[in-house]
Amino acid sequence: MGMSLEEYRNLIQNDFKTKNPYRQFQGKVNHAIGNDFEKQVESICEVYELNNLARIEKTPEPMKILRHIENGHFETVFTKSAQPDFKGTIKGGRTVVFDAKFTESDRIRFSALSDFQRETLLKYDGLGAISFVLVGFMNDNIYKVDIKTWNKMKEIFGRKYITQIELDELNLKAKTVSAGFIDFLGIV
Repeated sequence: MGMSLEEYRNLIQNDFKTKNPYRQFQGKVNHAIGNDFEKQVESICEVYELNNLARIEKTPEPMKILRHIENGHFETVFTKSAQPDFKGTIKGGRTVVFDAKFTESDRIRFSALSDFQRETLLKYDGLGAISFVLVGFMNDNIYKVDIKTWNKMKEIFGRKYITQIELDELNLKAKTVSAGFIDFLGIV
């Protein structure tokens, strides 16, 4: 006795709904590493503020709480597309807007930035803001890629990713100044 077409379709659909535990684990690891990088960037922004050089804040994710679970945990959904990660002002009045991306690879992909984030950074750039993507690598090197270069990645490099070696060749590495402080804005 065989399986009906309807039973087969249900079986296949349920297979696609089953979550892969390895991918879930890898997603959690990547999320944690990305959060660590953002915390590092926030610490650098605090140093800028303490030295009265800039005021830059992390942009909160647009979320809506669906239900409270327990112990301060809750279930949420994003209410709109994610904005660039950080916005602020540099001493003298210039606006700075950027997104922070981290990769465990030797390259960063164009797709690491959502279309909405890229378009938002380009709009800020068009208004005269300093707009870029701050890219972190596993070896603790940080690079500042202006949004126009990011947006033309395919034209410039012939592909939709850029390697750490190419970022070095373009001299986009953030400068390390006293006490290991990384000055990605170049204002210290």
